[in-house]
Amino acid sequence: MTNDVTSATPSASAGADPPGEDGPPRPSWLRRAALRVRDAAAGAWVITLLLLADLVTVLGAGAIWLTLGGDAAVVGVTAAALLAFAAAVLPLIGRRGPDGQPPLWPPFVLVVIPLAVLAVGLPAWGTWAFLDSRPVDVTNRVKLATAPPLVNGDTVHASLHTDDPKPRLTITFDVAPHDPAAPVCVPGTELTVTSTAGAGRDQVQTGAPGTEFAFALGRGVTDVELSVLLDAEQGCEVDLSVASAHLDD
Repeated sequence: MTNDVTSATPSASAGADPPGEDGPPRPSWLRRAALRVRDAAAGAWVITLLLLADLVTVLGAGAIWLTLGGDAAVVGVTAAALLAFAAAVLPLIGRRGPDGQPPLWPPFVLVVIPLAVLAVGLPAWGTWAFLDSRPVDVTNRVKLATAPPLVNGDTVHASLHTDDPKPRLTITFDVAPHDPAAPVCVPGTELTVTSTAGAGRDQVQTGAPGTEFAFALGRGVTDVELSVLLDAEQGCEVDLSVASAHLDD
């Protein structure tokens, strides 16, 4: 009798790793990028923090400019350029020269370029913000739909168009006697000014000639319309004009 012996051939066990999947899983690209930045910034945290401060300052100024009506494309290109600059230069900090010492030019570039951007950008932005915050004189742009002389109960339509809108209008009207020989008409005259268009419509203010009437217009209003009701002495004839008008914040 012959005993057949069957030899078991080693085969892949259930617990074996499948081909091509040896080792731990590869971290995500975001984690790999974070690790590279950490390794590059090791020993150079002062410069790294300076770069971050520069980025926050410049990008913050860009965000403020965008909020104030700046071009979104310019803000986006500037932000992308700064972030690309940071991503390109930051890894160079960790490199070493032939003598084992870190080269000087990466930290130098890392400090000088953002500071140059700040040195040029911040004064320019400050100058623009100062000029933009100043009142805009629109006295000569206010048009009065009137046919003098005016008498008690007449209403005059005043209109203004501007390409530099601001949320507040301050306007002063002047009243002069139509007949210079009758100056007694002016002291008893009173004006009722009403805003008739825009977000600030139906605001009503009353005062004597020379009073500053202030109206809240809202943001982005380019066309302003007012009505001026004249309350004068009976029998008086007067002329109405705009003494001053300013748009401001």
